Amino acid sequence: MSVDELKSWIRAQKNEIFANDAVGTGCFSYLPGEVVWAVTKRCNLRCKHCSIADVSGEELTTEEGFGIIEEAAKLGHVKFAFTGGEPLLREDIYDLIEYASSFDMQVVMATNGTLITKEVAENLKKAGLERAAMSIDGIGSAHDELRGVNGAFEDVLRGMKACEDAELAIQLFTMVTRSNYHEIEKIIKFADDLSLWRIYLIYLIAVGRGKEISEDCLSTNENMRFFDYVADKQKNVNVWLKPICNPQYWAYLKDKGLVDRKDRIEFTGCTAGITRFHIFPNGDVTPCAYLPVKAGNIREQRFLDIVRDSEMFKALRARKVKGHCATCKYKRICGGCRSRAYATSGDYLAEDPVCWFGDGKE
Repeated sequence: MSVDELKSWIRAQKNEIFANDAVGTGCFSYLPGEVVWAVTKRCNLRCKHCSIADVSGEELTTEEGFGIIEEAAKLGHVKFAFTGGEPLLREDIYDLIEYASSFDMQVVMATNGTLITKEVAENLKKAGLERAAMSIDGIGSAHDELRGVNGAFEDVLRGMKACEDAELAIQLFTMVTRSNYHEIEKIIKFADDLSLWRIYLIYLIAVGRGKEISEDCLSTNENMRFFDYVADKQKNVNVWLKPICNPQYWAYLKDKGLVDRKDRIEFTGCTAGITRFHIFPNGDVTPCAYLPVKAGNIREQRFLDIVRDSEMFKALRARKVKGHCATCKYKRICGGCRSRAYATSGDYLAEDPVCWFGDGKE
């Protein structure tokens, strides 16, 4: 399929690709945004890339959780996401989902899927969950290897089937690393054969336990080839392939002429601290799950006050980025991944080290 045919595909699918549900975890947005609450650090797996491994194990109470939900709802028709750890290990998770679904918000969950039985799926649906995102990082033992537990792949398949039977929408999360890169094509086929809507292809950020496998992060050249692969692959599959922690993918689409002004598609780029806000189990509010820099804590300040007044969020909203990100013509629609900048330099405003746009980059 030619570039023009791919461009036509994007135009034909844009009502779904750029629907409200597309807001948030994807490093682009043009609507109110996404509030993500990691309700627990506890997990039944031991993933090599776990981003939450280094944070405090303390958890907010149910009532404190209700407060977060109430505050998030004041932002408008946002997406409210429960994650972890493994959120299904939280005893009050159904109560929290039910309360969130009573507001005008989309309520979703990121889960490893291994604990979802028929009863769990039915209870999630009944509580008001709209979508469950489950992780597939390889087929069979390749998934188990990255997730640190034998049999995890078969368990997540069972979880997916239970959600399908309960008519609970599902999508996939896939970590993209050098170690499992050869599995990506098989995962895409797997998702397309199941007629799933989308896969979040999540670039490995070396935080938490991921610091131990930092050599598995894609290099600049590898990331560029990955974009070429995704764009080429998208021409022949129905499942939407959505690179995550890679806001320059949208600059790439513009650069290749795959979207233009007449498409009336607007990008925000990296949404960390702009339309995306992450709350850790202990109440720390940060810009992103992969950027563990505290902007405030909901036990000390109201969530909305943190969002409005944090100097960190103000800097991110103003795109006070540095290096080649500061002078790049795609600064406003990309801005570079702030989490990757922090993971590699300790400065969340530093230039994105794997981007090939900007000064001196080909």
